[in-house]
Amino acid sequence: MDKRTELFCSLLKAGLWNETLDLRLGRDEFKSVWNDATRQVTRGLIASALVSSNAVPAQVVDRLQDQLLKIAGENLKMGSVLTKSVNALRKEGIEPVLLKGHGVASYYKVPMLRESGDIDLYVGQEDYRKAFDILDALSDAPESFEFEEKEKHSHVEINGILIELHQYSDVLSPKYNPIYQRISDDSLAGPYVTIQVEDYPVSTPETTFNALYIFNHIWSHYVAAGVGFRQICDWTVFLHANRDTIDIDKLARMLDALDMLKPWKVFGVIAVDLLGLPASEMPFYDGSVRRLASKVLRMIMKEGNFGHEWKARWSESGNRLWDTFRHFFIISWRYAKVIPMFGNIAFQEYKSKIISYL
Repeated sequence: MDKRTELFCSLLKAGLWNETLDLRLGRDEFKSVWNDATRQVTRGLIASALVSSNAVPAQVVDRLQDQLLKIAGENLKMGSVLTKSVNALRKEGIEPVLLKGHGVASYYKVPMLRESGDIDLYVGQEDYRKAFDILDALSDAPESFEFEEKEKHSHVEINGILIELHQYSDVLSPKYNPIYQRISDDSLAGPYVTIQVEDYPVSTPETTFNALYIFNHIWSHYVAAGVGFRQICDWTVFLHANRDTIDIDKLARMLDALDMLKPWKVFGVIAVDLLGLPASEMPFYDGSVRRLASKVLRMIMKEGNFGHEWKARWSESGNRLWDTFRHFFIISWRYAKVIPMFGNIAFQEYKSKIISYL
């Protein structure tokens, strides 16, 4: 591991567990760390670690504290939109289930340090259209989103916060999707785990399925384009908080059925070795995959959150034939890296992506 990654991960670990480090950063070191924090969407955790460790000059501390206040404000805004949306759906007899993201924030040592994204609410197929209409009526966006009848989810924007309204929790490649949908349907039928958002009860998935679901979110983004440390931090704190309630045998069966055990072990090494999760709290921890985890780590640090460095490559020229060829090359180049590492599960993802472009 290079010094840049080592420094970033040490600060990220300190922020995650609310610890203090003994270090001072030079200007170039701070710039490098902050660039990585931005790309990995972990500015709240990194800022907190820098401030508590007195690692930067006073004038920088002031700017970091302003950043922390901004992140806290965004989280409060998201919580307000979330409770408003859940309340509106419940009044119409729909019980939404909060997926990942804001549903994991409550497991952090300091929840307000987690940078927020969007809100994911699962309502199932039966209530999908009705739920969309309810939330769309609350939207104050200048332009409404279209209802996506056949897609995984539809979008609604309320008070500047994007809501992804799910009829399916996720959709996997054709080989694994039927298995996953059975697992998801059974698990999301209840009972649920209730968390408090602004003292308002919100339903989240059953714990063991949620461990799988949060990891699948990491895996699906990593294998397709790239994933940031924010999602790995989410998974890490969730496993720590629920270490005594996850059904290990049930989790093993689900991972085996979906061919996800190897990816789980690889990312598990990152969570344990770099983020400080005790090995005893990481189901199926396997240090023998550490070399593979190092390769994944390099990709994570290079690509950033959701592979945002790829965005420019997906711009369209207007020539459909050329764009299709170029996108085919981009996809193939990506999967040429991950298929040798992860085998059939990565190949199945590649095959489904290629078919979608034909």
